[in-house]
Amino acid sequence: MKSIIYLLCACWIACLLSTGCKHSTDYEKSPSVQLTTLIQDSIIRYKPQEAEMLLAKAKQQAQDSTEYYYAEAVHSSLLMTRQQEDSAFYYINRCEKFCLSLPKLLPIHYLTLGIAENNKASLLENSNHPLSAKTAYEKAIQYYQRGNMHKRLPNVYNNLGYVYYTLNDLPMQAYCYKKALFICDSLSLPQIYRDNSYFMLAFCYVQLKNYPQAHYYLNKVYPQINDMPLYNRYFLLNTFVNFYYYQKKYEESWSYLMKIFDEVAQHQNDMPSEYATLEANYADLSIKLNKDLNKAKDYLQKAKAYFQSTKVAISIYYIMTMELELALKQNDLQTAASLVQQISHDSTVNVPINYQQRRNDVLTEYYKRTGNYSKALAILAAQLPIEDSIRSEEHNNYVAELDLRYKNDTTHLKNRITITNQKNEIKTLQLEIALGVILILGLVVYFIEYKRRVKKNQQQEFKQHIYEISKLKMQNIREKISPHFLFNVLNNEINQHPESTSEHQRLIRLTRLLRKGLDLSNRFAIPLSEELDFVSNYVALLQDTGKQFTFSLHKNGNVDDLQIPSMMIQIPVENAIKHGFANLNQTGHIDLIIEEACRGVTIHINNNGHKYSPFAPSNNKLESTGTGLRIIYQSIQLLNTHNKEKITFQILPGQEEGTAISIFIPYQYSYEWQ
Repeated sequence: MKSIIYLLCACWIACLLSTGCKHSTDYEKSPSVQLTTLIQDSIIRYKPQEAEMLLAKAKQQAQDSTEYYYAEAVHSSLLMTRQQEDSAFYYINRCEKFCLSLPKLLPIHYLTLGIAENNKASLLENSNHPLSAKTAYEKAIQYYQRGNMHKRLPNVYNNLGYVYYTLNDLPMQAYCYKKALFICDSLSLPQIYRDNSYFMLAFCYVQLKNYPQAHYYLNKVYPQINDMPLYNRYFLLNTFVNFYYYQKKYEESWSYLMKIFDEVAQHQNDMPSEYATLEANYADLSIKLNKDLNKAKDYLQKAKAYFQSTKVAISIYYIMTMELELALKQNDLQTAASLVQQISHDSTVNVPINYQQRRNDVLTEYYKRTGNYSKALAILAAQLPIEDSIRSEEHNNYVAELDLRYKNDTTHLKNRITITNQKNEIKTLQLEIALGVILILGLVVYFIEYKRRVKKNQQQEFKQHIYEISKLKMQNIREKISPHFLFNVLNNEINQHPESTSEHQRLIRLTRLLRKGLDLSNRFAIPLSEELDFVSNYVALLQDTGKQFTFSLHKNGNVDDLQIPSMMIQIPVENAIKHGFANLNQTGHIDLIIEEACRGVTIHINNNGHKYSPFAPSNNKLESTGTGLRIIYQSIQLLNTHNKEKITFQILPGQEEGTAISIFIPYQYSYEWQ
């Protein structure tokens, strides 16, 4: 009864899942999808040219629109690395329009939407639309969750955390990074996923001026620096640059900048945004350390040109502040005045607080240098709320930090409660349809089980018939051991009326042979010792009747009790004497060697007679050599289907003369049918 219930449940689940998982599994196995996923996860950032060629191939291999638009979504990621924002938006919108027009979404569609929304958020973030970027990142998280693409969530949470940084919401920034790390741990993701979260947490704690905690996370990831991809090394070392910079340890900050600057410069075509950021940092530290000021000016111009082309407003705000500070450093008040005029109308919306504070400090210095003290005082007055905000932020962040652990735990508790409530809400509906579904499934399962049992019984009966036929064939062979030979011997003995001792022994041996043959006919497998005794008597009788050949037996090890198929040795020996030694110009010889092996016993039957093919057709039915061996082969094949270890039976012609037979009998072998 229990088995029927379990079977019903299994069938029910299988029926419910089959329609939803079939196409998803097919897409996972698609060459186009597999290639596109490889490009997105491993190639696109570091080898964009190769990624473009492979994406073209993936689109050609696409079997339908779903696979094609998945490749389109990944193509938008490639376009973003090349700062082709308009083209990237075009691809993103196409993918979203296609997926959202479908009546039912599969995991691959949610993956496509997740990639598209994540890329859209990044573009919105770079164009100084953090609130829209936040919404897009949250959508990407929802899509990945619906498609069970949980391993992609940490990256999105890290991106969302940076948006909160631009919104000056540092507690939520830290929360997102902690959430990303928690997901990495929950899913046991590779170390590289955790490294990204450690980078971001360290960056967050630098902004919070919690330097011990920032140093803790930096040290967790720094030992793996030599095994990291270039982009990860860049981010780690640049975080160290900021770590020491905000502590006003400019020499230490400079040393970490130099560790990564030249390496990224060699790959600036593949990492233009990262290189422009390092150029700005180089200029910033040069100003603080009062060295390489001309080079700093050049780097600022290059970085500014890049960020203007990519419309990254926050970076432009930061660079123009440094240009003003550099002009003051070089006492170039004319250039400084021009810059003040340019930045006077800059908006501070969505600009991080530390960037605002830095600019106000530089503007205050400018107005002091130009004697406009009233303007300087006005900026100082405006600066006080910002400083109060920073102090308040630092004070409240300790509470936020303590609250983060609670949020992590309670979030999952709330999720479990929500799931439980949802299950309770649908339980009533399930109960209403359960009886009908179980009744229908019960009938289906009964029919399937009935057909399965009928088919199984038919197969069992068929195999049993094969077994009985093979057994009868073997019995027939045993009961008719060379009938011509037996009649010749009997006629010879009757005509001669044996009276001598040797003739008497020969008759006794013949009688034993006949009795043994009848006994063996009732058993499918016998001990090796009985088979050897039977063969020895058989050979001795032939030699007594005048057959000219020699026979030797070599046996090593304790193998007498090993069970083997009866007649497995006798039939090859008989074939060698009857057919191998016929019309032979030399004395025939049979060498029987039995040895213990690793997992069984090997039996070698070698003769120096004529080479022969056991299954070759013969014109003389009485001289056919294949019937007995064919039955042996069939019996072995039948028995081997029910054993893990297999019996082997090989017939190989000798190198110059004769025939060699090699047999392997495993120790662990069953001759039982069931």
